[in-house]
Amino acid sequence: MRFRRLFSLLLAILLLSFGILPAVQAARGAPGSYEFGHGAHINLDGPQMEQALQLAGSLRLDWLTADLSWSALMPDPTAELDFSVLDQVMKTAGQNQIAVMLSITQPPAWAMTEQGPNANLTAVFIQMLAGRYPDVLQAIELFPGANTPAGWGAAPNPAAYWGMFTAVQTRLQENGIGLILIAGGLEVLPTDPGASINEVDFLRGLYQAGANNLPVVSLRYADLTGQPADPAQGSETRILRRYEAVRQVMVDNNQANAMLWITRLGLPDGTINPGEIQIREAAQQSAWLSQAAAQLRAQLFIGMAVMADLNAANPAGPAHKTANLLAGGGHPFSKVYREIIQQNDPGILDAPPGRVKTEAFNKLRP
Repeated sequence: MRFRRLFSLLLAILLLSFGILPAVQAARGAPGSYEFGHGAHINLDGPQMEQALQLAGSLRLDWLTADLSWSALMPDPTAELDFSVLDQVMKTAGQNQIAVMLSITQPPAWAMTEQGPNANLTAVFIQMLAGRYPDVLQAIELFPGANTPAGWGAAPNPAAYWGMFTAVQTRLQENGIGLILIAGGLEVLPTDPGASINEVDFLRGLYQAGANNLPVVSLRYADLTGQPADPAQGSETRILRRYEAVRQVMVDNNQANAMLWITRLGLPDGTINPGEIQIREAAQQSAWLSQAAAQLRAQLFIGMAVMADLNAANPAGPAHKTANLLAGGGHPFSKVYREIIQQNDPGILDAPPGRVKTEAFNKLRP
């Protein structure tokens, strides 16, 4: 009965939320696209929002991503919703033909069950967002960090996550909502993950639970060590090429046609290897990110990568590392990244970013 009342309240909000923005064509990196999508992240509660939005347009991004705290937006289902910042972000994205991916984080207590977020309430929340931002909002990452207690809101459980995911997916399809649902936001963890589940094991658990039709699986890197091209060595898993182990699990489960997205990317900063503290310098960061961008783009199975933050996170909010921070456009990687994005389609630099091309782009393997 409680969830039925909450569902009715959310549905009423949904009906008042439709359509305020111009359309954006399907973006590079989406399932079915032959091209790689370049992305950047914006912190909705962070400083320098105006500069970040200007930088998003000048970079000519394919994707703009943001973490949307469900509990902050709706601490209870009767709370008045404040969409002012998100409206501003979506308006800028629409004007610049940039596709948006929202990562739904921090499910509120009233939307939780013992196993994790309630699927019906999650679906209605996403319907509300899809109705308010048609076309501009093209993808939803469902509870990134699902392999951690912080990301899932309960003890991580692949079967429970898949049950929620498939219920939300079915509900959206029944209502004609064609958003791309991104699974997992799996955090790349150390060898001993504590109460969390190793990202490779969690993905195996998803497939064992029946997840044989995931269009996109996403990875998130926080702490990293080594150079982008470094292979795995010993027991250290927090390297960029960890995506190879994740991809192998996908192939082993006959999911070679599914895509992998990198939705957050940190930098080596001495946390794991004190000898890498020099990478905190902007020039070193730019060199590392440039190599990483070329390497990720070369992988045929990686559709999109978020390479940097456009502004800093709110220092009063949850702890979040933003080593690759482009705030204000002053970081040397800002210029480099714009050139990299232009190289993605050098023939029509004046065309809007994000849109699908008529010709296939053949990515080269390293």
